[in-house]
Order: sequence, then structure tokens, then C-alpha cells
Amino acid sequence: MNSRFGKEQIDRLVRPGGPLDRFQLFVRERARPFVEHEVAEVAKLGISKILFLCLVIVPTSLAFVYYAFWASDRYVSQTLMTVRTADSQIANVFGGLLGSLGGTGSGVIDGYVVEAYVQSREIVRKLEESVDLRSIYRVPEADVWSRLSADASFEGLHDYYLSRIDVYFDSTANVVHLDAQAYRPEDARRIAEAIVEISDEMVNRISQQSRTDAVQFAREELDLAENRLRDNRLALYRFREKHSDLDPVRSAEAISGIVASLEAELSRYKTELASLRSYMREDSAQIAGVKARIAAIEQQMQAERGRLTRNEDLPGTTYSDLLAEYERLLIEEEFARTSYSSAVSALEVARADAGRKQAYLVAFVEPSLPDDPSKPDRLLIIVSFLVCGLLAYGLLMLIGAAIREHARI
Repeated sequence: MNSRFGKEQIDRLVRPGGPLDRFQLFVRERARPFVEHEVAEVAKLGISKILFLCLVIVPTSLAFVYYAFWASDRYVSQTLMTVRTADSQIANVFGGLLGSLGGTGSGVIDGYVVEAYVQSREIVRKLEESVDLRSIYRVPEADVWSRLSADASFEGLHDYYLSRIDVYFDSTANVVHLDAQAYRPEDARRIAEAIVEISDEMVNRISQQSRTDAVQFAREELDLAENRLRDNRLALYRFREKHSDLDPVRSAEAISGIVASLEAELSRYKTELASLRSYMREDSAQIAGVKARIAAIEQQMQAERGRLTRNEDLPGTTYSDLLAEYERLLIEEEFARTSYSSAVSALEVARADAGRKQAYLVAFVEPSLPDDPSKPDRLLIIVSFLVCGLLAYGLLMLIGAAIREHARI
């Protein structure tokens, strides 16, 4: 049943005088002559006029109609900001190491950081939460071609946001210039104020982290210095306990003093012996007594000198070796004490420095409330379309002329 019905429909469509014949007659008698006439009229213009029409007249006319009668006005709120940093004394303690952590210069938090942050995705997310950025860019005042689409993704919102702000850092004056656009003057100022506030929070957050890192670094250095000092003092205590000598240096000085006094006494007795020999016999009792004293003094001197050149408790180790080891321990203990004092001072400075705001953002020109719209630059855009069209037309004509000249050759 269905197949027969379909066959009847096809027969009715292709029968003589049917709809198909009437359509072919319309194309042959009316549509074809019209198209041939219009194409012939356009062809009469020539390729140069067609190019001029397509590249210059049409785009410029469309731009004129849109920007002169349709494009929505945009208001621009302007503000000027700068990043200031407080002086820090931590760099003087650690030779600049903590200074790099504490943000004492413009190398850590500066205008370039603020400029990059204003164009980041993070600030767009925060603007969505604080000022409802999507609603601001979809107000009824915006025309259908310039407003944010209702189903725009976050990436689309970010790209649209970048097209509605202008931020750059003047490194010479250390000033961040910010222009925020919106379709209402109060919205433009709200966006600019929110950007300043969020950027200031970012600067404070980085500054706080820098100060925390500085204090943490100083505390770790103090712990290391304290452990080093404790270890050195323990090693010095064990050395004294092992050798039963509180101060080997002073002991050596005492032994040297004893040896010096014995040498003086020996010299005196030798002089006396020489004097006695001049008028007494060698076997006299006085000469024998002086010789005995000289022998005792020499034996005592040898014993005292032996104390400096050998160690009875540690055979093979001289007293000079003990002195060298003791002096090394003293030097290490003195160095550890100095490092500990420096670390304590550095921690105090770091804590004092962390008590103040080292880096902060100052909007010395508050976001303005525009009275009149300044965007888009209608005349400039229309003239740009005209100039670009003329340049493209001229370039194509030059290329065509070069091709024709080459064909003649």
C-alpha cells in the first residue's frame, strides 16, 4: 500500500506539466536571464573595481554603520598604583641572603608582578566572586556583538576580561597604570577598585610569606649554631677530662717557666763552680757539693722538658700534639660562639622586621568615576578599516601588475 502511494506521488511530480516541469520553466525563463544579467553587470566593472568594492567600500561601510550607530559606549575607570618596600636590616646580618627572602628590593614584589597578576586567571576568579564579572559584561546597555555571551566558558570570560582592561608597568617611574572598561561608569570603577584590592592582598600575601621565610631561616640558622656550639664545648670537656688538664696551654707555659728558672739556677751554679776551681782542688767538698747541685738541676730540667715532649698516658703522643689538638678545639669553640651570637642577632632582627609590612601596594590615584564614555574609538576604528582596506587593495593591484608584466616578458 505504501509503495503504491509513493509511486503515485513520483508520477504526479514528473508528469508533463507537473511541478518539476514548472520549476524548470521558471529557471530557464526568469532566474537564468536575471543571474546572467547581474553577473554581466558586475563583470563590466572590472576586477580592480570589484576588489576595491570588496576590500575598501564594503568593510569600511560596515564598520561605519556598526561603530557610528550600533556599537555600545564603554566607560573607562583609570587608576595609578605603585609598590613600596620597607628597608630591612636582615641583609646586613647574612650578607644579603635573608634580604632576598624578605623582599627588601623590587626584585621580588614589583610592578611587573602586579602587572602579570592583573592579567592572570586567578584574579578573574576572584573578580567573579566579588563583583559578579559576568553580569557586568552582560548588561542591557551592551550591544549583542560586544557583550559577553551567556554561555561563555571561564576561558572565554578570561579572554573577554583581557579585552576590557589595559594594564602596563612604567619601570622608569615605578608606576602601574590600570584602565578598566565597562558599559556603566559605576561598574568600571567597581572593577578597578576590586582589582586594586585583590592585588594589594596578593602583595601582602607574598610579603608575609617572605617575612615568615626570613624568620624561619634565621631560626634554623640559630638551631644549627647552637648545636655546633654545644658539640664543640662537649668535645673540649671530654679532652680535658681525658688528659686531666683543664688548660694544657697554661700548663705548658708553667712548665716552660720552671725550665727557664732551672736554667737560670744552673747557669749560676756553673759560674760558682768555675770560680771555686780557680783556687780549690777538684776533690774538695765545696766543689763536689756544687757539682751535685748542677747534676740535680740538669736532671730536673730533663724531666720537665720530657713532660713537653712525651705523654706518659698516651705513648707516642707528645705534649705538642696535645697542645695542637687543644688549640684546634679552642678555635672551633670560639668560631661556634661567634656564629651563635650572630645567629641570635639575626633572629632578633628577623622578628623585629617581620612586625612591619615590608611590601605594600599604594593606589596614589584612586579609581575614577568616568563622566563620559571614551571607548570605543569610533573614528579611529573606521579610519583604520579604510586604511587597511586601501593597503590591501594597493598590495593586490601591485601583485597583479607584476604578474601581467611578467606575462608580457
